[in-house]
Amino acid sequence: MGLLIKADLETSAGSTENAYARIDTYRVDKVSSRVGFAITYWKNEKAAHKFNRVYLEDKLKNATGLFANKVVLYNSDSPDGDEIDLPTFLRINLTRKEEVEIPIIEKVAGEKTVPYISFDENGDEITKYRKVIETVDKQVGVNKEVKELVDNSLLNNLPKLCYDYLKEELIKALPGVEVIEV
Repeated sequence: MGLLIKADLETSAGSTENAYARIDTYRVDKVSSRVGFAITYWKNEKAAHKFNRVYLEDKLKNATGLFANKVVLYNSDSPDGDEIDLPTFLRINLTRKEEVEIPIIEKVAGEKTVPYISFDENGDEITKYRKVIETVDKQVGVNKEVKELVDNSLLNNLPKLCYDYLKEELIKALPGVEVIEV
């Protein structure tokens, strides 16, 4: 899985019109409910796949076609090219937005009758009552608010989640460029 960047780019590995981005590592932090992932960029999809090992015992191959994150984008708006920094590490929260109701609480003073023990003129115990002013919390309404709810089920399809986010970031970094999942 990866993303094909259909653009006229000048890279540290030479020019390309079919750059390829892939996520090489993921780091899941359940304490902070975040995922971090590292991205590499290649001149084309073939160069990225050629670098992969088939067997664990295989030696690592030369990363021919791998390029640095600084690229020059050529387009009709800027024939001299625009230098652009592509992201190499991104973080996303393992959350989903959810509307929740938050109670509005006010302190309200109220009068309450409370019993107490006293003694009559014969020394016998009797129950008497007195009024006490008491402050209590009372719900007077509800506010609706959108909050980010931790959702660890997003880990079930982690590559899709991360590639969708990476695609959005590449589209922001490279305006007007087509980015395709492959």
